[in-house]
Amino acid sequence: MNKRKILGYILWAIAFLIPFQPAILSTDGIHNVTGLISFLVLLVLLFTGYFLVDGANAAEKAAHQGH
Repeated sequence: MNKRKILGYILWAIAFLIPFQPAILSTDGIHNVTGLISFLVLLVLLFTGYFLVDGANAAEKAAHQGH
């Protein structure tokens, strides 16, 4: 495993440690800034982790196809 893949998995773990209750489930009041910020951080961490893991997989496949 390379560093990008490990970093991607760490970002996924951090993303799922963010409490989902304020991020998604709390609908009390219109001004739920904490929930919005939590949800946006969750999305950013998930997609960044996916980008890192997917990029690491593509680099590993390209390295195995060398002549």
